[in-house]
Amino acid sequence: MTNPINPDLPMNLMALFDHLRTRLQIGLIEHGIDLTPPDMRLLELIGAGEGLNLQDVGRQMCRDKALITRKVKEMEARGLVRRERNPEDQRSFQLFLTEAGKVVDAQAKAILAQTHDNLFAFLSEAEQATFADLLKRCLDNQSGCLDDFPQ
Repeated sequence: MTNPINPDLPMNLMALFDHLRTRLQIGLIEHGIDLTPPDMRLLELIGAGEGLNLQDVGRQMCRDKALITRKVKEMEARGLVRRERNPEDQRSFQLFLTEAGKVVDAQAKAILAQTHDNLFAFLSEAEQATFADLLKRCLDNQSGCLDDFPQ
């Protein structure tokens, strides 16, 4: 048996997500960074796990390899990401941030930190931790990525 549906949960969560995404996009534009919030996440993942392959990044972002390949090519063309053949598997590539990519990633992280402060500063550290834990529990309870669902 499930709990009764609280209509405020999905509505408020979507509104919070929309606000976060909009504030991030405004911050990027204000700093002259031509990226989207998902692009920020892509740079963050590559920077944090240098040497990841396209499939690893796709899994972590819940996106298919074709989309990730396209986005990585865009980032390569802009000089933010470089691909190298995987020495252990010549069929795959490892992903790394360039020096320019590291600079943009650091700028994007600063924008994210400022956006976080503006959005969550009124919550105590304990409340923020509880909120993050509740969201993680909701996500952990899901079976997979959104692209696993029937279309």
